[in-house]
Amino acid sequence: MSGNPRESRVQGLSCPSCGGALEVAAGLRVVECPYCETPLLASSEVGIRRWAVEPKIGAERAREVAEKWLGTGWRRDRRLRNQAKQGEAMLAFLPFFRMQADVVGFALGTEERRRTVGSGKNRRTETYEVDVERSLEESFDRTYPALDVAEWGVQRIDLRSDPLVPYQPESLRRLGMVFSPTGSEVKVKQLARQLMAARSDPGRGLKRVRFKFVETLRERFSVIYYPLWIIRYRFENRSYQILVDGEDGALVYGKAPGNDLYRAFMMVASQAGALFLATTLLQAIGVSFGGMAVVGVGVFAALMWGWKHFRHGGVVVEGTGVGEGDTQSPEWLSQVPMTTEV
Repeated sequence: MSGNPRESRVQGLSCPSCGGALEVAAGLRVVECPYCETPLLASSEVGIRRWAVEPKIGAERAREVAEKWLGTGWRRDRRLRNQAKQGEAMLAFLPFFRMQADVVGFALGTEERRRTVGSGKNRRTETYEVDVERSLEESFDRTYPALDVAEWGVQRIDLRSDPLVPYQPESLRRLGMVFSPTGSEVKVKQLARQLMAARSDPGRGLKRVRFKFVETLRERFSVIYYPLWIIRYRFENRSYQILVDGEDGALVYGKAPGNDLYRAFMMVASQAGALFLATTLLQAIGVSFGGMAVVGVGVFAALMWGWKHFRHGGVVVEGTGVGEGDTQSPEWLSQVPMTTEV
């Protein structure tokens, strides 16, 4: 586990015996000092653990990322390159809840399978069940916004390979704004456990489940203060927002008006594809019930694809922090006002 180059590591610790600097993998309990070889037990303080990620890029680099995103891509309005007016870049440390755990499980049951029997006109497909046993061992690592994300749009962060340092409020305030968590730790834990149970289900896909066992081990819950550069810009008398990762410079969240020409092109292209499927392809495969069913599904899919791009292309939202499903903020977080540490 400690050899994984992409795992989160904790810095800023020292050996109590020799004073040497330590770098410990997050969640590791027993470590050995690389200088004096003293075995050490890593224990946390009472209460929730708080860590921070130090920013590595400055405001100019963040503005370059925002400018590049505004000036490239066909989905966004092409006038953004020359007409978008960027404002000041502000560094903010937004809190995120992080839930880590190891999940183990085992299930006994039956699995449905199909086979072809007979030959010629008597050939048919029949289903049958076989006894199976399944086991799983997975690692769960999710982040959830610890405040209302309606203002920011960031629903998740990627902590892999990011070094963690102990949370020091005064040091962070000297760099930028620090926002306090306003969400419920208990509810986030409940949500995370529900997701673990749903995603790590050894009985998923089985026809019948005779026995199932799932257990979570080594649960670790913490708050991570993550650096994000906030850049607001104006376009046609409207304000938009871009967030850039303060650690690696990636675009975390960007919102921009869509390209109407691109939307119209996608709509027309989908209709042309649907017509091709309904005429040329249908003639090629023959007029039959099966052929018409396949073509019908293809025509519907092409039209829906074009309609989706046309209907939802008026506003473009992109970035590594734009998540769906379990990465979306819990609904109760949007009901709590956001506060800032001062």
